[in-house]
Amino acid sequence: MLKKVVLAKIIDKAKDHIVEEYQDELIGYVQSDELKEELATKINKKLNLPFLNERQEQELLEKLIDWVTDILEDLAKK
Repeated sequence: MLKKVVLAKIIDKAKDHIVEEYQDELIGYVQSDELKEELATKINKKLNLPFLNERQEQELLEKLIDWVTDILEDLAKK
C-alpha cells in the first residue's frame, strides 16, 4: 500500500515536470500559422458554405481556428 502511494506521488511530480517542460513548445505548435492553415484547409475540403467562395471560407475558418487556439492557450496556462 505504501509503495502505491509513493509511486503515485512520483508519477504526479513527473507529470507536472513534463507539462511545465513542454507547455511552451505545445502552445507554440498549436498557435503556429502552419497548423491553423492546415486545419482550416482540411475542414474547408469537407465544408461548403454556399454564400462564400473557397478563399472566403478558408479565411473564415482560419479566423475561427485562431480564436479556438487562443482559448486553448489560455486553458493550458491555467
